[in-house]
Amino acid sequence: MLSGCGFDPEGDVPMEPPALYREWWAKTEACSGRKGNFERIRWSVIEGRSFPCSSGECAGHWRTNHHIFLASDWVMDEMVVRHEMLHDLLGRPGHPDPPFGMGCPLTWESWNGGAAGLHVAHVGPIKID
Repeated sequence: MLSGCGFDPEGDVPMEPPALYREWWAKTEACSGRKGNFERIRWSVIEGRSFPCSSGECAGHWRTNHHIFLASDWVMDEMVVRHEMLHDLLGRPGHPDPPFGMGCPLTWESWNGGAAGLHVAHVGPIKID
């Protein structure tokens, strides 16, 4: 997992977050019991289903400077976007359980009772950092 150093994706484009992201932010604050500032997040999109990251290929990636990168195929995927939001609320990489898993089921394994793993099975091992 990367925390900002050494991660320099190619082809990222600034993105204005859709209005729906504010609803997802509120849901993520509620499940985590944490509050944060949605306005501080900088969003970027990278064309495709994934992009290179330290753990392989990623659908999303959060950096400690409040910058979230999303692969374009996942921009409207609630679990991927909220997973990165939760990193911002926690202020750290890694996936402590709780709140990941218990509390906020925002991993491939925990989303919809594990159904998300089936959703991405055809695309290979894509990570969310």
